[in-house]
Amino acid sequence: MSANNHLSKPGSEGVQRHLDRAEVLTSTVAQLRKDLAMGEHELPAPAVGEGAFEALRTDVLVRLEELDRTGASALQSAMYRVDIPEAHLRRTLAAGGLHALAGECVLRALQKVLTRLRFAGRF
Repeated sequence: MSANNHLSKPGSEGVQRHLDRAEVLTSTVAQLRKDLAMGEHELPAPAVGEGAFEALRTDVLVRLEELDRTGASALQSAMYRVDIPEAHLRRTLAAGGLHALAGECVLRALQKVLTRLRFAGRF
């Protein structure tokens, strides 16, 4: 299995398990705030550990629902910043709705953080 496939696989075998490191979690929250234009009050940093992924997904879902109410272009613009291609966006929405898309946003932000840490020699 290639590293890219490993990174994108949700669950304990994938990248979610890295949210148990404070540095990774803090950076992931910062990345999500930047990509989704959220403040600290809209996306508070969850506790390090098992529940971090779902806590982030819940807060991101609220933001995605706001963007969706604003219009498709607002949601598409946000997904461009998150780096979720339009075809993937459509598939994810069709398969699991905004809840699934919120999880994809958290995973993508986490992937960005892990890639930066790896290239910095800190992961």
